[in-house]
Amino acid sequence: MRVFIQIGHGIVGAAVISFFCIWQAGSFGEARHTLSIIGAIAIVIASLYILRSRWIRWGNRQTWLKYHQRLASLGLCLVLLHSAFQPLAWHSWLTFVLALLNLGTGVAVSLTARRTRRILLRCHLILAPVLLVGIVFHGQKKLEHDDFFPLTDVHDVPCARCHTSEPLLFHVDLALQQELDTSETVPDDLHWWLLQNENRVPQTAPVTVKEAGNAWIIRDNAKNRSYHARKVADKIAIYADNFYRGYTCATCHEHDTDEIRLAHELHGVTDSHRCLVCHQTEIDGVTYGRQRVQWDYDPNW
Repeated sequence: MRVFIQIGHGIVGAAVISFFCIWQAGSFGEARHTLSIIGAIAIVIASLYILRSRWIRWGNRQTWLKYHQRLASLGLCLVLLHSAFQPLAWHSWLTFVLALLNLGTGVAVSLTARRTRRILLRCHLILAPVLLVGIVFHGQKKLEHDDFFPLTDVHDVPCARCHTSEPLLFHVDLALQQELDTSETVPDDLHWWLLQNENRVPQTAPVTVKEAGNAWIIRDNAKNRSYHARKVADKIAIYADNFYRGYTCATCHEHDTDEIRLAHELHGVTDSHRCLVCHQTEIDGVTYGRQRVQWDYDPNW
């Protein structure tokens, strides 16, 4: 029972630290790497218990064990929180699985005895440094990113800086509301708008009414993704399911000015945050975007 109390203290501590970090950063994406760093430090400090149990005799062993359990559960919970959301690469899953195994073997060691306990303890002692190596390896790895936007220098930022938590793709007219309520597949007009915004959804994609007159889900089974439609004021807003599929440069660059918004609205464009959907550029012989207007995107502007 005592071990669960210590683990509970670590979980509560992880929740408090996570809330504070996310509140300070403004989003989970901005705070997730900070959480993993704090978690790794907590795991390193918790690992000092090995010194007390094997080589030094300073301090009460039960007191060391108590803080080992608290700090280890704190660190593992923070690492799990970091890796559990959007684990998009194999090294993200690696840290997630290793953290789970560390937590599981740590609890099992406290609940077993004799030979089983010795085996689990050896596994636990091996997994702890492997997890720390995994965290460092994961932190150094980068997801494969388009050459147009290498994640270096000023662009070495958390993904959430440019990818919003729920990317707005476009707005459509409220007249589609009734069709979305009654149609079992994507209405013709909405299908056309999806194609115009480079979302090639088959017209046979099913539409589910989440809340009649207010919210709908469009499921693209071929690509295993969903689109969410919601009534917003006098329009219907279409959102992507994954925040890594939408992007905006306006977070860091002063681009969404009144002048530019007016120029877009005059041509019926209400959302100008995905520039390459309409504007085309060429960098090192590679063409990016689509040429829909007589304007070239200058990455140095």
